Amino acid sequence: MRSRKYLKDYQLTPEVTAKGRLSPAASYVGAYHSFTAEREELARARRTYLILTAAAVILLLVQLWFTDLMDRERRWLILPMAFNVIPAFGTGMGVARLWTAPEKMTLRQRDRICNRLPAFSFGFFAFALLSLIACAVQLILNGVTLPTALYTADALALSVLTFLIFRLRRVLKTEIVSD
Repeated sequence: MRSRKYLKDYQLTPEVTAKGRLSPAASYVGAYHSFTAEREELARARRTYLILTAAAVILLLVQLWFTDLMDRERRWLILPMAFNVIPAFGTGMGVARLWTAPEKMTLRQRDRICNRLPAFSFGFFAFALLSLIACAVQLILNGVTLPTALYTADALALSVLTFLIFRLRRVLKTEIVSD
């Protein structure tokens, strides 16, 4: 374990290997957590997270792909989008963990889903909003052209999607369950 944060949740117990030797193995002795939302509500939230995150990542990739780095007037628009790659990856990983989460989660699994997913989705929204502001400034300074208008529409759609992803964090509440 890299962190000592979860150390108290595990206990070393001896186990017999296939060769008949004793080998220490970590067993979980901490509290288990489960989502407080109903099964249908949780399933709907998982689907919504997946659909919105996939659409947001596609819009981000479209923005990154069509950024013309040779155009001096639009070159600086890439900065907020380039920084948005890390929160987009973190949000995607959080959604993947949400989809694979068991009924009873360990504290580490709970923290990776319920703490990191809202944080990464907020970062995703913040950088998408910065991208939208940069596009609006570009429109004001250089006038409306078709590529810049399409770029701004993409940034607006990405901002809306990431805001909707961030709003879904209310479903991620958990409670401690008994063994």
